[in-house]
Amino acid sequence: MGIDIYLRWKGMTKNDRENQITGWDPTKGDAGYLREAYHGGPYATDYLVKEAFEEGIDDVHIPAKELRKRLPLAIDIVIQRAKQVYKEDITEDHDWVQSFVKFVELAETLEGQGKETTVYASH
Repeated sequence: MGIDIYLRWKGMTKNDRENQITGWDPTKGDAGYLREAYHGGPYATDYLVKEAFEEGIDDVHIPAKELRKRLPLAIDIVIQRAKQVYKEDITEDHDWVQSFVKFVELAETLEGQGKETTVYASH
């Protein structure tokens, strides 16, 4: 069980959607997919895209500017969680961290192209 976050945008292709089917790979932020297993918090997804967890919400627009603003603390949470839950010391270069960075960069790129993004949380 886990938390799956999907970035969606107008004009998504079949290939875009298929790239988000990763077998729960936590390193696919570049495809618009984030994953955290329910092994214990804190959860960076809960902070980065908190609006997507509100009751009754399916897809919610979170401006890329807001995601960028939240990213530094989300990175800290990923690093802290790795240490607390998995007993691993990771840095900002780690694939788990970079997945969050790439997710935000994708949202920025899409919005820069005039494509509004939405976020869907499956948990």
